Amino acid sequence: MARADRTRQSLPGRLLRRTTTAALALALGLGGLLVAPAAVVPAAAANGITEESHARFVVQGKGRVTAEVTTTITNVTPDRGNTYYYWDSYGIGVPASAKNVRATSGGSSLPVSFQAEPEDPNVQWATARFSPLRYGRSRTIVWTYDIGGAPIRSERWTRVGPGYGTFAAQATGDPGAVSVEVVVPKAMTFDATADFTPDQRGKKTVYTLDEATDEWGVWAAVSVRDPAKTEEKQVTVGDAALTLQSFPGDKTWRKFAADRVTVGLPVLESFLGEPWPGRIAVIREDVSPQVLGYAWFDDVGDEIVLGEELDEATLFHELGHAWFDDGRFEGRWLYEGLTETTAYRVIDAVDGEGEPRPAPSRRAKVALPLVNWSETERDPATETYAYAAAYTAVHRLLGDLDDETFTAVVSAAYAGEGAYEVAGSTRNNHGRVDWQRFLDLVAERGGVDGTRAYEKWVVDGDGADLLAERADARDAYAELDESDGAWQVPLGLRRDMTNWNFDQAADEVGTLEVLAPEAVAVQEAAETTGLGVPDTVRAAYEDAETPAEYEELGSLLPQTVTTMEQVSRASAAVAAESDPVTELGELLLDADATAAGSRAALADGELDQAAALAEETTAQADRALWIGLAVIVGGLLLLALVVLVPVLLVRRRRRRRAAGLTAPQVVAVIPAPGAAPDGTMPEDATEDATEDAADGGTDDAKAPVGG
Repeated sequence: MARADRTRQSLPGRLLRRTTTAALALALGLGGLLVAPAAVVPAAAANGITEESHARFVVQGKGRVTAEVTTTITNVTPDRGNTYYYWDSYGIGVPASAKNVRATSGGSSLPVSFQAEPEDPNVQWATARFSPLRYGRSRTIVWTYDIGGAPIRSERWTRVGPGYGTFAAQATGDPGAVSVEVVVPKAMTFDATADFTPDQRGKKTVYTLDEATDEWGVWAAVSVRDPAKTEEKQVTVGDAALTLQSFPGDKTWRKFAADRVTVGLPVLESFLGEPWPGRIAVIREDVSPQVLGYAWFDDVGDEIVLGEELDEATLFHELGHAWFDDGRFEGRWLYEGLTETTAYRVIDAVDGEGEPRPAPSRRAKVALPLVNWSETERDPATETYAYAAAYTAVHRLLGDLDDETFTAVVSAAYAGEGAYEVAGSTRNNHGRVDWQRFLDLVAERGGVDGTRAYEKWVVDGDGADLLAERADARDAYAELDESDGAWQVPLGLRRDMTNWNFDQAADEVGTLEVLAPEAVAVQEAAETTGLGVPDTVRAAYEDAETPAEYEELGSLLPQTVTTMEQVSRASAAVAAESDPVTELGELLLDADATAAGSRAALADGELDQAAALAEETTAQADRALWIGLAVIVGGLLLLALVVLVPVLLVRRRRRRRAAGLTAPQVVAVIPAPGAAPDGTMPEDATEDATEDAADGGTDDAKAPVGG
């Protein structure tokens, strides 16, 4: 089963083992002593017996666990003169809930007495008495009992119910002479605090452990579970559809889980700035967390496994692992610390219950730099320290942030953003967040200097040296970033800072210091001219990452300033109010279009074309007056021609007509009535005609004159 998380909880079984073995050594009591000083007895008893032991625990799916422990003891303390040593009792630790405890030897029952263990309510001592066992003699005792389960959420941790069980499987004996078997139905899952070897035998699986777990023999807390024997409840919160699985009859746990998921999941989403990513389909109540000491998120089975406790912090912690896991974060301390810190922020937001782990002692024997804490760690004391230290470290970094800033940091970390990139962008320097990238994100997005917290909790000696280099590099970076205006520093430097390549970053800062004023000059030119900086120019600066690209910027940036100023002057010249004659010239030359073309070319980053068009615009502006005058003069001339030509033509026609009337061409002569054949008029006719002419003519038709 893959476990992306093991949220460390209490380990009651560990206390049980230590108490059991300590008391067991005393239980190998000295039954009789003759003629020997009392001071000699403990030494002789401690070295005078051997133990060979085998324990077999059988789990039945209906809710019963039986135990059979077979132990052979041998008295190896020789007689000394009149003194001999013998044993007449032997005891083992059994669960406080054990029932039907019996001890037999040689086919006969032995009397058994019980004694409570004051330091551990889970344990009681069962001691069998028998006839004195002298030197060289052996006795085999077979213990049998039923393991009864304590009620759910009681102080005693042994559980036995339909389809589940958790108990201590133990056997005390000398090295190489002890073994434990746990027999369970094939359908049941098995978890333990030690590495058992499974063996399928028909419908049963036998888990065997024959290597001592400590100097006393074998001890392991085991948990078994039949996944089919559960009671379920469906919960839907937004896009999350979850199945809650509890022990049969544990309605209280189902109600608790449903309520807390419904209330807490939306708050988790808001704090993390990301919607529910899925990955979890089941939240399951199990006995294993009580045994193993931790709950977990199973990224293969898509489930959260919780203990029976009504523990909000653990529930929110495990829900948080839908976002925070080793797929997006490198370093166990980082994703565990983030989930724990977020869980308690949720608890505060929903007025829940739960107290965070107190800061552990950095001087504890099990203390370690958190960068060295891995998923392979199995020592309970180290695990307890590391979980508390991880929460402490992350809380020192993020605990004082307001909700908005907290979300900005953790959402950027979840997205894999680079700290030196624009917030929300994953175009450059995107990747899984490790302890270095996270420290930079906290600084850049949260405004928190986490150096001291890292030095105390996170890094080792090499990491501390890196932190010192980082401080100098960040100072130089900040100075350059301030000196180049509103633009991002070039990509090459941002990448080296993201990857903590501080030596190379220092070299790049030296190169870019010369370019920073040029970048500012471009931005100032944009402000003074009102023209936008070409996107290609800004991108050329911000995306530069090689020495060749840096060298090109040395000519590109000044050229951009020059071109922007040239385009601005040309556009201003055309846009300025002028006399009507000049305006007419500009209109005829289409100078506005040329100026617009220069601005468009500039916006596209075509600097040479923009400069050429600006030069042409300026030339057009300079010629506009003369062009306007020429057009006006030409227009007047044309108007004159339009008016004078018709007049001249009329006059010419008139001249021609006048010339025709003074020298008529006689076509024919028709004699007037009464005229002589030669055309002469009689004298009286002439006089009448003259009088008629003087009187303005008569109504009589007149003979035409001419043709």
